[in-house]
Amino acid sequence: MKERSGTVYKGKEQWLNQATGELIEVDKIYRKQTQGNFVKAYIKGLMMMLDVVGGSKLKVVNYLLDKISLADNKIIATQREIAEEIGVSTKTVTETLKILAEGNIIKRRTGVIMLNPEILLRGDDNKHRYLLMEFEQFDREDEKDHALNEYESFE
Repeated sequence: MKERSGTVYKGKEQWLNQATGELIEVDKIYRKQTQGNFVKAYIKGLMMMLDVVGGSKLKVVNYLLDKISLADNKIIATQREIAEEIGVSTKTVTETLKILAEGNIIKRRTGVIMLNPEILLRGDDNKHRYLLMEFEQFDREDEKDHALNEYESFE
């Protein structure tokens, strides 16, 4: 049995099937929880502290950290929706997202923002590699054509 990082093999265990009376022997495996959420909470806490000090741009960063889906590092929201939800101007949101994109912290497409997985990630090395590849290609011009090609390749 191949052991993955964070997985602990605890031997065999016998289970009794109540319906049939059959005794089944199974491997007992435990997987340790990663600390991905702890890292997010730490960064978010830092941003909230800076938000108290001031700055509308920090409100935008705090919003992104709060709303990110840790499954894929994406936030689905328009600039107008972000501005309305946090009470800042769309100009502030636009400027902040532009700064973050220039720093390679995020990439944008219409209605979707992806956070660089080098900044924040919940998952293993395979997920990290996958999200890095997706992040590199996230803002490409031919995304609609690429998506159609991917779809057609499964038919």
